[in-house]
Amino acid sequence: MRLLARWRQPDTADRGDLVNLRIEIVRSVFYRMKHAYLVGRASCGEVHFPFILALLHDDDGVFVDAVLLEEDEASVLFSFTRAYFSVVAPDPDELVLFLRSILPRKPAAELYLSIGFYKHGKTEVYRRLVRHLESSHDQFVIAEGERGMVMLVFLLPSFDLVFKLIRDHFAPPKTMGPDDVKQRYRLVFERDRVGRLVEAQSFEHLRFPTARFSPALLAELRTATARSVRIDDDFVHLDFLYVERRVRPLDLYVREVDKELARRAIIDYGNAIKELAAANIFPGDFLLKNFGVTRHRRVAFYDYDELCLLTDCNFRDLPVARTLEEELAAEPWYAVGPNDIFPEQFGKFLGIPVGLMDAFLEHHGDLLDPRFWRGLQDRLRAGEVPDVYPYAQRRRLGTGGARR
Repeated sequence: MRLLARWRQPDTADRGDLVNLRIEIVRSVFYRMKHAYLVGRASCGEVHFPFILALLHDDDGVFVDAVLLEEDEASVLFSFTRAYFSVVAPDPDELVLFLRSILPRKPAAELYLSIGFYKHGKTEVYRRLVRHLESSHDQFVIAEGERGMVMLVFLLPSFDLVFKLIRDHFAPPKTMGPDDVKQRYRLVFERDRVGRLVEAQSFEHLRFPTARFSPALLAELRTATARSVRIDDDFVHLDFLYVERRVRPLDLYVREVDKELARRAIIDYGNAIKELAAANIFPGDFLLKNFGVTRHRRVAFYDYDELCLLTDCNFRDLPVARTLEEELAAEPWYAVGPNDIFPEQFGKFLGIPVGLMDAFLEHHGDLLDPRFWRGLQDRLRAGEVPDVYPYAQRRRLGTGGARR
């Protein structure tokens, strides 16, 4: 019934006879974490839309948990914020061509990456960038928002990617080095990103015309990244950098949109932290500037220099001051280990605007309770893999789904 309702929506109405409605399914099953997916399309003539069955299993067998029929739903499933599918693809070009028929706004590079063809995806990223540089005239500029202490981030305003260079020196209190940063990016690459971590591709030995860089960016490159960047009259040579999809920094987003959209974003920010925690990932730095908003208005994390495994953290209750001197001390009067974290203090450092803090605490006040984090650690150490669904709960087909 939902398939027929989808076909009768305005964007497909009067474009084909329902008698000729055709459903095609990719032969290979798409696997990721607890889910398997049958990925296909419903078509009539030249009109296509997704037809994706999300499969789960329990003691009684395999069942259909959700049916995804919208482009946005399929786009979130194949997002650049998720781990790759495990799928047999004898001809990846043919598979990507099929997927683009139901995801026309998604670059081919992201689809290659989503099905696990990493080298194909990186090649397409580079090709897109080269083609865009040939057809555009704007300059690379320093990215909007607060400057990072670890990364120098710049972008081309007319393009949908950002470029991140590791700075030569990190300002206090950062204590890690470039190799530590690369290790954390590698950790992101290897983990299930649960739709909340922006994927980064690493590139080496790139060069771009010097004339395409703004004077301010050139000055920053010379002072902040001289070890990995060489600039001459013709080209800027970059030894190593990361490339990511652009998202709107959350701290800027909540100031730009209306109150209701800002409220939803802050609630989803809390959802993102919890879903990452369920995947055994602790962001480390919860400041809004380290999160961004995608075109689907989903919040994702992109600053990885403090990221670590949740099970490596030591979540402590905040000690109670024993004297007035201890209570008024400028520095902690109690010993703090390198992995110690005090959730009760999160509220002071999140950077959530005053008008939105109430919404955050209403939905995610438990994030400020050490017991929440320790309980989740216990579940993870016991081998539990919490459920994180890549589709809305309203798409689930009831308790247990639709069995077959």
